[in-house]
Amino acid sequence: MCTNRSPDAVAESLAAIAADCPDAPRALVTSGLDGAAIAAHRAAAPGWEVLSEPRPGLSLARNVALAWADDDHDILAFVDDDAVVDPGWGAALAARWDAAPGEVAVIGGPIRPRFDTPPPAWVSDSILPALTVLDRGPEVRDLDSTVEAVYGANISFRAGPLRAIGGFDPALGHSGRRIYFAEEDEAQRLLAARGFRVRYVPDAGVLHVIPPERLTRGSFVRRRYAYGKALGARGGRSRGVAARQLTRSALAALVARDGRKRMERVVRAAENAGVVYGSTRPRRIA
Repeated sequence: MCTNRSPDAVAESLAAIAADCPDAPRALVTSGLDGAAIAAHRAAAPGWEVLSEPRPGLSLARNVALAWADDDHDILAFVDDDAVVDPGWGAALAARWDAAPGEVAVIGGPIRPRFDTPPPAWVSDSILPALTVLDRGPEVRDLDSTVEAVYGANISFRAGPLRAIGGFDPALGHSGRRIYFAEEDEAQRLLAARGFRVRYVPDAGVLHVIPPERLTRGSFVRRRYAYGKALGARGGRSRGVAARQLTRSALAALVARDGRKRMERVVRAAENAGVVYGSTRPRRIA
């Protein structure tokens, strides 16, 4: 688990993993925190190896975790610091890895929302992915990484293949107060380009805790715009396609009478606006 928050903020997430996986090696990687904060995490997390990345950045912290997994045959599972694993998550994930052939390099599972307060009436299922919510169905299946991905709140990798692609790109992912995405998507695409497979499993799930401040229109728009920027920067959607979708969504939002439909179109327009902007700053992947 990687965090830039206080021990109290991550206590529930840590406790759930410790209870479910008492014998598994566990590491908490702090990012951008000072010595006093790191010491507080060490005192509050018995049974966890607390590692530190002095610079802010989720990708940087995840790369510290990758270095900690020094055996290329290790399976490295990441859970967000605001996610709570289901009882039996560890056993289900271990069983899925035991059954997976060697070409499977990534396994991820469902991420369901746990709302601290009931969501507003304008929140529909189609905009829930902006809250890092994922459900790819009831069956185990391999994904086409150009179309679908598993999400970083509940994702695991074979350490060797992940190390071979250079880990996570520090130019992507959240960093300090910057909201950004796509480091896990990029890793999945690079692994697929090398012949590895990305697998979704339905029985190793987590709950993603959604605080009230995430349930505002502005939060949905900002997060989806940031997602679009990362998508455009890595070439995941062309500028032309995004521009057309932006125009259609914006016009549809103007005439929509239903609050849910209007918000769906606003969120879609924000995503494509981010793609258009991000595509002006393309990243070249060697």
